[in-house]
Amino acid sequence: MPSARSIIPFGIPLIVIVGATALFYLNPSQYSFFPKCTFYIATGYSCPGCGSTRALFNLTHGNILEALRLNPGLIALLLLSLTDYIRYLITIKQTKIFHSLFGNLKLVFTIIGLMIVYGIIRNLPWIPFTNLVP
Repeated sequence: MPSARSIIPFGIPLIVIVGATALFYLNPSQYSFFPKCTFYIATGYSCPGCGSTRALFNLTHGNILEALRLNPGLIALLLLSLTDYIRYLITIKQTKIFHSLFGNLKLVFTIIGLMIVYGIIRNLPWIPFTNLVP
């Protein structure tokens, strides 16, 4: 059985390519099989993740500004994840030890805190906060 160390460099890009290809061809605004936000259905408020699928769809079509408008937090997390993955690929060739950015509890709690704040301010009923609703 292959080890995780040998699967990660190829498995992650494969999953990303398959997911991006599916989203390129399937517009989440036109197909009902994409999951709806449970938080939004229950409360009528947008959660920090609302608009993520549509943002990814727009990203696969090169509409970066629209993706940022729909969910800027997702784009920031994608960039952070990409940075971490590139660091992994570089580090794993040089040494056997890799310390993920997401292993840093201060960073993880900062991200969680920012998501909570973002979830609150995107639901405030005043301009410019109303522009944050996807």
